[in-house]
Amino acid sequence: MSARGLIRKTGLEYRITEKGFDALLGTVEAEGLVGQDLAGIRCGWLRVSLRRMAELFLREFGNDLVSLVVYGSSVKDSFQLGESDVDLLYVIEDDAEDSWRREASLFKAFKSTWEYRACDYWFKTLGFYGYPEVTTVSLRRGYAARFQPVYLDMLFHRAVLYDKEGFFQRLMEDLRKALSALGTIRVERLDGTYFWLLKPDVAFGEPIRIRMK
Repeated sequence: MSARGLIRKTGLEYRITEKGFDALLGTVEAEGLVGQDLAGIRCGWLRVSLRRMAELFLREFGNDLVSLVVYGSSVKDSFQLGESDVDLLYVIEDDAEDSWRREASLFKAFKSTWEYRACDYWFKTLGFYGYPEVTTVSLRRGYAARFQPVYLDMLFHRAVLYDKEGFFQRLMEDLRKALSALGTIRVERLDGTYFWLLKPDVAFGEPIRIRMK
């Protein structure tokens, strides 16, 4: 196991590595009703725990849940143990009630799952605080249908865990078309960071409007 990088010797004891922990949790990975896009998430342990989280979102919100999307470093090679957080966007129906209470309830339930507790314990054995902080953005369907700056971070890197009737995937396609019409250019630096030139030929004082269907 040491030769395969699954464990490493630390002093007089052996400790499981990230590769080993991924392999361990990978034995319980299975297909479910949610999490169809989990393959885009780099870390195996994160795929397992986020599948459980997605199930809890669907259980708590039911038909009020429209879309659930992971973005940011979790779906890039830049995720760093002990440093990166988990960025999560969810869209709910316009008439959904008690969204904050329901979100708090599902995260309380998530922290009691074996998936969370296993990951939390493993992080702490590595000297980190525990399970990464989950940062959420919540939008109502009507508001989500309009352009939001955070969507630019999701255009190329995202993992859609749940998407009723393909709502969010259509948004991304509409955004792609809108940016193409503007002549938008995405400039990526050598360190992996990037910025957008939304309209390279924009005139001084001209407003830039991104219209999505």
